[in-house]
Amino acid sequence: MTRPLFILFLILINYSIFANDGAFFAKGNQLIPITETDISVKKEILTLKKIRNQFIEVTVYYEFFNPKEAKKVTVGFEAFSPEGDVDGAPKNGHHPYMRDFTVELNNAILKYNVAYVADSMYNKNGKIKSLDLAKFEGSKSGNNVDFYYVYHFEANFKKGINIIKHTYNYDLSGSIDYNYNFEYVLTAANRWANKQIDDFTLIVDVGEFETFSINKSFFKTANEWLINGIGKTEDIKGSKNSFIEQDALKFHLQKGNLVFQKKNFKINGDLFLYAQNVLGFEDLAYLPFSYYQEDNIHAPQNDLQRKVLKNLPFARRGYVFQNQELNAFYKNMDWYIPNPNYEPNIEILTDGEKKWIEKWK
Repeated sequence: MTRPLFILFLILINYSIFANDGAFFAKGNQLIPITETDISVKKEILTLKKIRNQFIEVTVYYEFFNPKEAKKVTVGFEAFSPEGDVDGAPKNGHHPYMRDFTVELNNAILKYNVAYVADSMYNKNGKIKSLDLAKFEGSKSGNNVDFYYVYHFEANFKKGINIIKHTYNYDLSGSIDYNYNFEYVLTAANRWANKQIDDFTLIVDVGEFETFSINKSFFKTANEWLINGIGKTEDIKGSKNSFIEQDALKFHLQKGNLVFQKKNFKINGDLFLYAQNVLGFEDLAYLPFSYYQEDNIHAPQNDLQRKVLKNLPFARRGYVFQNQELNAFYKNMDWYIPNPNYEPNIEILTDGEKKWIEKWK
């Protein structure tokens, strides 16, 4: 067994000794027509940006095509209730872990309402029927909520192209297994008339120095992704007998973002992105790429380990070490991308990294 595979094996063994405690806060979703419509999705640009490892900022640009006369359509956004170690009670009538919901149609800000629904029949007869939470036993608090949210608004579509801009934030989910994970329901776009997105762009920005994976649910190969910056990918094979159940593409992103583009995008799977928790090893056999997992790193036991930790900020940026022991160690990290042109400069590091170096002097 090669060393990287052995390290992954140890990580998975460590995961298995913990309960799968965690919190699911929310997932992103497409806008959907509440009733049947002949309007189609011509273009969508979906941007997902991770902020301070705490929440996802979602920005969506749509171009819808209305082939006939102007019409009013009720459009909805389904927001699933939180689960796990969370309080699922609404806050001020809204989803408790989703904020800053806005919709703009053809440069006009639209008002919206929030309904509470128990199943997919909420739109019967073209009208949204909201539950009366005061009479809905067991739904008002706790971490087992029996309803979900529908944010809905009236959209006056003119004939031809109509532009909708849509934004919201939602908290990142996490667990013992996941440092963070988030989902987005791409398949909801199939409810529009063309049953596809004619021109689709997905932009994923998780920040600098991150290792994360995306399930191969709506794509097949790494060639379908553009790394707009510095990074690399590796294929991950899923198994129902392990933590990683589905085939995925793992990204080691030093800086920049990811771009996925598809024409005539017939969607057969949803987005699931996750970053595994890296549990610390006493012998420092593996170091996480992310700033946000540094607390999982064990204290050094000797001078070499101290030197390894001190040089982590430079290794992140691809410094090619002259010291053979450091060079051998970091070449073994799956995220390491050597850059012979990189010259280490403490002054341009983050404040956190400067403190990190000082800590291990």
